[in-house]
Amino acid sequence: MPKPQPADACPTDRHSGINADAAADLVAESSFADAPGRVVELAAASLSKNTRRAYRGALQRLQHYLDKHDASLTDGWLASYLASLFHRGRSPSSASMVVAAVRFQARTTGTPSPVGPATDRVLAGFRREGRRRGRGQVEGISWEMADVIAALITAVETGSLAAFRDAALISIMSDAMLRVSEVAALRCADIREDDGGAGLLTIRSSKTDQEGEGTILFLGALTMRRIRAWITAAGFNSGPLFRAVRVGGIVEEGPLSSRSIRNVIQKRAKQAGIDAGRISGHSLRVGSAQSLALRGASLVELQQAGRWTSPHMPGRYVRGQLASRGPVARIRYGKGS
Repeated sequence: MPKPQPADACPTDRHSGINADAAADLVAESSFADAPGRVVELAAASLSKNTRRAYRGALQRLQHYLDKHDASLTDGWLASYLASLFHRGRSPSSASMVVAAVRFQARTTGTPSPVGPATDRVLAGFRREGRRRGRGQVEGISWEMADVIAALITAVETGSLAAFRDAALISIMSDAMLRVSEVAALRCADIREDDGGAGLLTIRSSKTDQEGEGTILFLGALTMRRIRAWITAAGFNSGPLFRAVRVGGIVEEGPLSSRSIRNVIQKRAKQAGIDAGRISGHSLRVGSAQSLALRGASLVELQQAGRWTSPHMPGRYVRGQLASRGPVARIRYGKGS
């Protein structure tokens, strides 16, 4: 296995290894030797921060496997690595992540992709034989349950800054079907209230909006009241909307981390009697999609509301709800009529 080239080295004709800089940064600067440094930054910025982190980890683990076997990155060795993941009980999504990371690296470094027929066949078999692996679908938190959780928080922890924050966080994620990364990026200026007490939320960029075109989402009056209560109690009116609260009621200036947001959701769901083992940062988004489906929203409407790029994911989340108002339920048993 050739040693990684320094960042300022000229590209070689050998494309069978993973460049160490590419594994760390997902972009090999040597591929843009004659281009401004900004080109490298823009290429990396085409992916979200979480995706870059996931790709980086996948490439590093693949490189470790190749080093262990004194092998180069070829179609055959990539297929072999996927087979090893299968035998270690990994899910198909883990294998797909590896292949996506390898393809992205090849595309951004201008080198031929090692993904070929062997990798494609092994990945297809992995998906078929390992389809029952993985965490499975998370538990959705419906609109009704989200309201119960938020109300319970402030009722039990009267006057607590963390309670005001968490009630607002739960409500805004339920109303706007937000991803955890989107919540972490929210700022006070992203929310404005209308004359009737409801509000509009601007999402400036997201997983499916890397160019930052932005979108505007509706927030109910109750959610707006909870947001106002949090901001008033915390004593700020600009900067990050959700922040850490330290012991003694000290509110930090920086934004709440994605990990902390996930912990808040799991903690508050558990307090409300929900099995936290199936709750994740995605649960409010999934539950809102299910609530919409129960009330007659179409897949196209779900896709628009949740800002999914295709109807596949919302379709998975609401299979049960769609079946309950499908033709057999409606025509034979009169449900929903």
